Amino acid sequence: MSPYHPITPAQLDWQTTAPASRQFGDIYFNSDGGLEETHHVFLQANGLPERWRERRQFVIAETGFGTGLNFLATLALWQAHAAADAQLHFISVEKHPLSPADLGKALSAWPSLQPFADELIEVYPPLVHGHHTRSLLGGRVTLTLMFGDATDMYGELHSGRGVDAWFLDGFAPSKNPGMWSDALFGQIARLSTKGTTFSTFTAAGVVRRGLQAVSFDIEKYPGFGRKREMIRGTFRGCPPLPSPRPWFDLSNIAPPSTAKTAVVIGAGLAGCASAWALARRGWQVTLIERHPHIAAEASGNHSGVVMPRLTADMSAEGRFYLAAFLHASHQLDSLKAAGSPLSWQRSGVIQQMPSAALDKLLALRLPETVFSALDPRSATARAGTHLNSTAAFYPLAGWLSPPQLCRQLLDLGGDSIHLITAQEAINLKRDADGWQVHHQDGPLARAEVVILANGMDARRFAPTAFALQKVRGQLTYLKADPPQQHGLRTPVCFDGYVIPAYQNRYTAGATYDVDSEASAIRQNDQREIIAALSRALPQFQFGGVDGGRVAFRTSSQDHLPLVGAVADEDFFQRHYADLKHGKPPRYFSNARYHPGLFVTTGHGSRGLTSCLLSAELIAA
Repeated sequence: MSPYHPITPAQLDWQTTAPASRQFGDIYFNSDGGLEETHHVFLQANGLPERWRERRQFVIAETGFGTGLNFLATLALWQAHAAADAQLHFISVEKHPLSPADLGKALSAWPSLQPFADELIEVYPPLVHGHHTRSLLGGRVTLTLMFGDATDMYGELHSGRGVDAWFLDGFAPSKNPGMWSDALFGQIARLSTKGTTFSTFTAAGVVRRGLQAVSFDIEKYPGFGRKREMIRGTFRGCPPLPSPRPWFDLSNIAPPSTAKTAVVIGAGLAGCASAWALARRGWQVTLIERHPHIAAEASGNHSGVVMPRLTADMSAEGRFYLAAFLHASHQLDSLKAAGSPLSWQRSGVIQQMPSAALDKLLALRLPETVFSALDPRSATARAGTHLNSTAAFYPLAGWLSPPQLCRQLLDLGGDSIHLITAQEAINLKRDADGWQVHHQDGPLARAEVVILANGMDARRFAPTAFALQKVRGQLTYLKADPPQQHGLRTPVCFDGYVIPAYQNRYTAGATYDVDSEASAIRQNDQREIIAALSRALPQFQFGGVDGGRVAFRTSSQDHLPLVGAVADEDFFQRHYADLKHGKPPRYFSNARYHPGLFVTTGHGSRGLTSCLLSAELIAA
């Protein structure tokens, strides 16, 4: 994982309608013929749209998103020429992204692209370092937009099936040499396969020599307008380089066949999100739940919060939960905007926090649309009830009903998801045709892929006997009388939390008891929850206790979920035993995994935040 760096937005000078970068002293596009130049330099020079005619999947990667002009031109061409069931994945990177306002102003220069520009602006991510994935054209196009250094960002990508075409853009090599470095060319080669093409507006020697050195055949090509020539080329392939961290290498995960069948075990948030992510990609999914209904365990709480967990040092935990939060917030917004009857309320979330801790988070320089600091008066105004401390505010955060989200995800999956309830998977067997799932009476389901989303029960299968913790959590439900239920405007977190009324109930919580097996509501816990609430929100009123709930979370030792392909533990024990002796990576084989076996568990108390991104990581 590359280091976290706060994002510095692009600083622009406007020359009529054409923006220029103050950081690099260069223009983003020519106001006269800029769209035609994009078609000539990047689309036509890469053989597009002709190469799309026989392809159902195509991957384009770009080295400078800028105003998004190349992307929008590609989007329009894809809509006009690609098959209706074809999928485009467009990957791009930008170290200094434009603000949404500047992006809209820049793209207003191209009226023919306005419908596509409007859709891009609608889904444009906050300017936060890292990877952001968006869906456009009704799911026909996936945009992965990375904010950060190009070499770092592309270095974090798994090669997968490889890039089909590269758009090597960015400012001129003389003005932005970091975008044309040998290190970046090495990443471009790593992510390419034999036959991958590239094109670029420049014919500079440093670019030509750098690409030749990483096995691209170079061809001069007529430039656009007054530019005499540019270059394009084709990757001739080369032996794969040793992985710098072979124990994390994913190249041995066999791609699934065209059958696209999966069994998901566990119909809580993790399982329902995974089933939906696969169904959207054309998979047939069998979802197995041991209880008579879905969301019966930790995902069954009346309401829950979607929010990040920021860390002052932007640790792996903090960065994962920030990325997961931004993805979840966007996904839930999109579902609700599309007419889904979700209970999702993007009200923002307030987290009480001392000023010293707030100062450390402010040093991360996150956009105010993601995080800001509130004094007690501002926090009180936002919460709708008196708060006597400073607080963090997360404007994109909110709350919803977890069981309702689970039901909605399965409804969206339609006939692609077959739900089996009141059946417990007790054994997995693999043969030449894939995986067979058994219950107590014998075989229950068969598929080429199995995803274990069953919390602590994932440990009952030999390949996934992980070190997980069972954590008891108790909630208290509080009556919200009609005059009071609109008083609390946002969830407020302290050493507990309280969520605005849903179906005339506030939800307050929660206890955190490791390895406790007590399933009954404990009155002492209930009193502690109410006492913590009264200390944090001294003027908060409710109409009495309306019951509560006990559930058991599954947590990992480092508080990050376990998500992805299941490693072959015997292989790891044998092949990586000498790591402790300091041998260099070249002495070790690439990692091995159980074919077609995946897991998503250990989401703890943050499953509403983490499960949607985790499902995408597996489905991708």
